[in-house]
This record gives sequence, structure tokens and C-alpha cells, in this order.
Amino acid sequence: MKTELESLFASFGTSSKPIASIGVDLAFIPEFEESLKDKGTYFFSKTFSEWERNRASSKPMDQRAGFFAGRYAAKEAVIKALDGYRLFQAPELHINYSEIEIRNDDFGRPYLRFYGTFLEYMEGLKPNSIRVSISHTGDYAFSEVLLVL
Repeated sequence: MKTELESLFASFGTSSKPIASIGVDLAFIPEFEESLKDKGTYFFSKTFSEWERNRASSKPMDQRAGFFAGRYAAKEAVIKALDGYRLFQAPELHINYSEIEIRNDDFGRPYLRFYGTFLEYMEGLKPNSIRVSISHTGDYAFSEVLLVL
């Protein structure tokens, strides 16, 4: 038998869409440094778009791991923001991380681009707004995504 609190939380996932959902993620930069040293890894080609990989390659070697860690944290934050309003519901799609791309405008602010199946899903969802922020400190990259439906 569900408690009153469990019933309340269960109703969040089945009621109409909320106004906003937030996703956050923290990535450990040294893990990306180690992966960059592994010439046999497919992680970067499976996880990042061609544009992201090319952009990282244009950076000095000591900045590449932080760049990838920040982008990875942002992709995870996007997924968590999408899952946030679906509490107690099964996932709706299989995520291909390379279909989520993080670019920067002319002033350095990150923004999101979507491709393929993920783009189709987002077009069906019709968000009013989606914002991303990426920060780096020490060995960590942090990202937060605000999804407004």
C-alpha cells in the first residue's frame, strides 16, 4: 500500500507537464585525460559529434580533457532534465550522446543542437526553452540544464 507521500510523488509523473525541469551533472576531468591517452577507445567518437571532436582538437592538449568533460556533463544534464518531468515513468527513447551537441555562441555562451532521433524527440516535445551552463574548477566540470516545457 502506498503512503500518502508516495502517492503524491507518483502523481507528479502522471499529471500535466511541469513548467520547468532541471538536470545537473559533475564530471571528473582526470578520467577524460586517461581516456584521451587510450588510442584504441571509441568513447569519444560514440559520445561526441564530429564538430565537438574537431573543436577539442583545435585546443591545446592540456585543455582537451576539460572541454570533453564539460560537454559530457552537459549531455548528462540534458538527459536528467528530460527525465525529471517523467518521474515513475519508463524512458521514452534510447539516447545517442553524439546526437546532443554543445556549441558556443560568439561570446562563449554554450547552447545546444540536436540531431537524428533525438532532434525528432525534442521537436515532438516542443520545449519553450532549454538553457545550458558549464563550469570548470580544479578536477571537475559541472553542467546544469534548465528545460522549460
